[in-house]
Amino acid sequence: MKVQLIHNPVSGSHHASRLDLLKQAFAACGATVTVGETRLDSQRTISNDCDLLCVSGGDGTLGLVIAEIARNALNIPICVFPAGTVNLVARELGYSADPELFAREVMTGFVAGSESRLRDPVVQTEHAPVVACLSAGPDGVAVATHSPSWKKRIGKSAYALSFLKLFTRWPRNRFMLKATDKQGASVTFPGEAFYIAKGRYFAGPWTLSPSAFLGQEHFHLIALTNAGRFSFFRFMLRVAMGRDPSRLPFVQSMAARAVQVETNGSLQSVLAFQIDGDPMPEAPAEISVTEQYIEYCLPRPG
Repeated sequence: MKVQLIHNPVSGSHHASRLDLLKQAFAACGATVTVGETRLDSQRTISNDCDLLCVSGGDGTLGLVIAEIARNALNIPICVFPAGTVNLVARELGYSADPELFAREVMTGFVAGSESRLRDPVVQTEHAPVVACLSAGPDGVAVATHSPSWKKRIGKSAYALSFLKLFTRWPRNRFMLKATDKQGASVTFPGEAFYIAKGRYFAGPWTLSPSAFLGQEHFHLIALTNAGRFSFFRFMLRVAMGRDPSRLPFVQSMAARAVQVETNGSLQSVLAFQIDGDPMPEAPAEISVTEQYIEYCLPRPG
């Protein structure tokens, strides 16, 4: 069995020693292991003859790999070793952060075949795929303005620090959203902030929509018609308490297959967007479910 490990060498959370331990763990399970890196120049790095692709990193690194898989129409099962700042997909799918346990459980899952696979439709913007979440609003501004050096030193707490700084000059944006629901019906409404929840988790252990899970043929759109300081604080407090935020009077939530986004084109609006914990260089015009799928090899006790 051939396993290719893909990692992001410039990631702030990258550790060569952990990657080496992971490589040894797969080899101890009988796999032939090669190592590759993510690239931003669209050149192919994924080997055609590997049986399993293991992404070592966070959701941002996973997004680069999924973009290459989708771009080249590859059909290779993948797994995710949680080695990033935020690991929402790995958290939801139950991957261990211990290299030996991870390799053992993934190899057991691979042998189980289709019984231990999750087919997850690719949700795409014109810039990049959405791995777990996308948002526009105050938290997006916090992601865009956070310090990478502080992120490397204190991890995801750097986002919280950046968010606290916003209270001195709170950002307000206006978006017009045209969503297509699961049945194909369209609805248009304004929002000052919105979220695309593809998976179960957002920014750690929190959930924006109780019915959101990877593997669904749709994503969940959560929009705030009012995202002022007080309203946004109520929204985040409800999420932190594990309660459904859609019950707030200024929140709209729906299962959708596509969303078209209109902004006012200002720099502030562009800065408001984040995708899987990374700022977006441009505001997306549309987010939609595609016909392509990613197949996750799920961990199984072995």
